[in-house]
Amino acid sequence: MKMLKTLQYNFLKINTIGTNKRCLWQWVDDTFNSLDEDRIKEIGPNLACAEWLMKNGAQVRWKGCKEFVSHYNCLPNITSCNLGQFLIEQVYAGKEASISHIGFNYFKNCKNISEVEFVGCNTIDNKALSKLNILKDYLTNLKINGCINVSDQGIMSLEQLQALKYLELKNLQFLSEPEATIDHLKRKLPECNVQYYNE
Repeated sequence: MKMLKTLQYNFLKINTIGTNKRCLWQWVDDTFNSLDEDRIKEIGPNLACAEWLMKNGAQVRWKGCKEFVSHYNCLPNITSCNLGQFLIEQVYAGKEASISHIGFNYFKNCKNISEVEFVGCNTIDNKALSKLNILKDYLTNLKINGCINVSDQGIMSLEQLQALKYLELKNLQFLSEPEATIDHLKRKLPECNVQYYNE
């Protein structure tokens, strides 16, 4: 038993120093992004989604409000009888956010999310962009700026978002064929104003 505990300790020690420290943080991110279906049943999809987003450093704007809410403690009290009035309309995830595709299932049944903005969010990757199809019937405005884990594959998956009216792509350094990718989107999303900037 003592030998087993020593081996476990050494394994943990090795895997939490140097470059392997990323494994630990990846596990933390995955845990904070995991779906809690019981919570969704308890407080509804919009509040559960807002909890997930804020817990991971993102912000939300409720329908009918002008300001974003970014602090987890500013969420409405779940005992309130007016929980149904809190509907997410806009999502912002910046450099401090760690939302990932693992948590994107929280977007299900959030039917008022029309605007999403990812700015320098390193946990947004191709898999995350492909999972935005959960919002394909509602999302009209999407901005992706400086997300280093996004490539042509992820951008082309946005063709599923047929409700999009405005798409802004900026500073995506890992697009290997930006012109071909943008042309592809313009063909697939003829009703969408696609803007690409490489500053």
